[in-house]
Amino acid sequence: IWDSVGENQSNAKKFISRVGKHPGTPYVEMDDGDMKPVYFPNKSGYRPSSMEIINILYRLYSPERCLTCFDALAEFADISIGDPWMAPPQAGVDFNDGWSFALVRSQELLDFVEGLTDTKKITTINVTEKEALKCNTMMSTEKVWRAFRVVETQRRQGKAVPKYADYELKMPNQGIFQFLKTEANIFTHIFCFLPSKYRAPILKFFLSNGGYLLLYLNNKRRNLRNFIRDGKARVSRKFLGRK
Repeated sequence: IWDSVGENQSNAKKFISRVGKHPGTPYVEMDDGDMKPVYFPNKSGYRPSSMEIINILYRLYSPERCLTCFDALAEFADISIGDPWMAPPQAGVDFNDGWSFALVRSQELLDFVEGLTDTKKITTINVTEKEALKCNTMMSTEKVWRAFRVVETQRRQGKAVPKYADYELKMPNQGIFQFLKTEANIFTHIFCFLPSKYRAPILKFFLSNGGYLLLYLNNKRRNLRNFIRDGKARVSRKFLGRK
């Protein structure tokens, strides 16, 4: 990644992983205070977000131990905070303005959050349990499924595997479509087990013009999907409003 920064290497003093609102873009800060994008600095117009690049890096450089982690949502924490990968819960909400998704699991933390809201230190909008599950089920299920598969494979190979003392790791229930999608997701992580000399050329491709084109097309596909999803959400809200 550093090699891809090119001529901006010589005067760079700081790497900033996410600049801007959700989901943000990585930049390097120069000695003179100027900001240069890390990825495709000479491209104009479309700029891959940090998440689009991270999706590639996950599949190339996730440590083997991370692939045995089932805890996608920090389940033992009193509060979990992450990016809002969901349709806006109400009209006028733009996630690019800096919203986060939060799961509050204790009354003490709920009282604290409500106190911040009452004093207008933060703005909160409640989402239903159905909405919360819909935007996290695929990701969390895939992580549990992947962890289960990797742990079982390593156990059969005689390798040391993590023991989750207070959590019984069970294979989640899945429909056939989600099963196939999860299996494909697991397969893409096979590169993590390859020697670095084989992974480096793959990353180099994705940071080239060819990779830029694939990222651009995938971004358009994702935007179309989100446009359709958000349109359905708006229609649903109007219908419920009339009712």
